[in-house]
Amino acid sequence: MEWLTSGLRRDICVLLYGDERRAQQLKSDLETHYDRRVPPERFYGALEQLESKGFVEKRVDGLEDLYSLTDGGRTGVEAQFEWMAERVE
Repeated sequence: MEWLTSGLRRDICVLLYGDERRAQQLKSDLETHYDRRVPPERFYGALEQLESKGFVEKRVDGLEDLYSLTDGGRTGVEAQFEWMAERVE
């Protein structure tokens, strides 16, 4: 799936699988995983792309945005996982 050719977009979707997260927590979790800073414009650009393609949805909770996967996003993560599992086994 072309939407997962970007490692950052793929990893955002993996972190959102089965969970809803605030943008800042999502960014912090990615930075911990990568062991480096993710520039805000790159992070928010990836989120916007995922949202515009219909893989991620945003809802406002007070002053913060919460992100979660759509059904299409979950299907994409599951397909990616299956593809990787076939090659790693």
